[in-house]
Amino acid sequence: METETIEPMDARLLAEKLEEVEHLKSGFVQAVVRNMRFPLANVLGLLELFESKLQAREPFDAEDRQLLAAALESGDRMREVLDNLLEVTEQRERPLRLEPRERVVEKLLEDVAEPLRAGAALRGVELNVRVEQKSLSMLVDERQAARALHHMLAVALSATPDGGAVRIEAQSIKGTRMGDEGRRFVVVNVIDSGAGIPAEELPFVFDAFWQSQRAGKQQACGLGLAIARRIAAAHGGNVSVRSQAQAGTTYSIVFPAAQAPSHQERGRILIVEDMPELLLLLKKLVVRMGFEAETASDGFAALRTLREKKIDLLLTDWAMPGMNGGELISAMKREEELRAIPTIILTGHDTDEERRCARRAGADHFLVKPVKRDDLQHTINELLTAKTVALS
Repeated sequence: METETIEPMDARLLAEKLEEVEHLKSGFVQAVVRNMRFPLANVLGLLELFESKLQAREPFDAEDRQLLAAALESGDRMREVLDNLLEVTEQRERPLRLEPRERVVEKLLEDVAEPLRAGAALRGVELNVRVEQKSLSMLVDERQAARALHHMLAVALSATPDGGAVRIEAQSIKGTRMGDEGRRFVVVNVIDSGAGIPAEELPFVFDAFWQSQRAGKQQACGLGLAIARRIAAAHGGNVSVRSQAQAGTTYSIVFPAAQAPSHQERGRILIVEDMPELLLLLKKLVVRMGFEAETASDGFAALRTLREKKIDLLLTDWAMPGMNGGELISAMKREEELRAIPTIILTGHDTDEERRCARRAGADHFLVKPVKRDDLQHTINELLTAKTVALS
């Protein structure tokens, strides 16, 4: 039987990879030890103090009780670190047991954020929760989902400088991965205002051994984020991260929605664009967001559709032959049945004059091409939610 030989270059690469893994593990262990050493020093110092007071038969005072409370808190922190470490090392042997139930998203996010608000306020950090659909609900194990969100929020708060802000936002999306087509999900974004994560670290953020190098400090953030990834996966969801230098980081976690929205909740959007390829692309994006889509290639055809069908929102290009986007919106505003429909201008020319014309025409929002899917969906959801509130 022939034996396979390893080329020298392959052996060298393998050795480098193994050395890198050992370096990561070593750094991770050192970070965990540092996280344990400080609270352990508090506990041991307090025990020595109490022992000396007991031997001298000295009474305990109010400051002693304050130190005792701090020691108990330190003990809780050490227990949490050990529990998290045990969980990530045994996750293959101990799969999560879930008891999924329908939970209102806004309440769950508020419950997670509330205990952290006081500490954030002491640092001047704003902590805000925003859910565009108040009735939005998801099918989750409440305890496990809350743990995942807590870990993500704790990392975001630790990266946010004093006087900064952390936002928690949630919205409904439609599955696009193979096997998820047509399913509804809820994506929760935790957005910090920190210095961002270096591009070379982003692929490893949710790994258990990852340690942030931000602000010159190593933090064993990977444990909590690895647990969040495990919880998301157990629910059939996933996690992701986006970051930009000096512009903050967005951690995202996806959970299954409790139920598919009704036809009325989905909403029907009219897309007006004279370029066929872009019109098709926008239609596909809107449908994947969970909305129904109508299309028109010019302003005159759009007006006919608006008069003939129930349209919940208009998304129109600005520069079109015959009737531009501003003229289309002005025509809508002159008709009683159409003037309350929210409108978004989409343009490739971001000029002050166009923005002034769009405002004069009565446009509700102005987006510049190429527009990101998340920005477009956020704007659509925001306008539709405001319309629902105004009509209720």
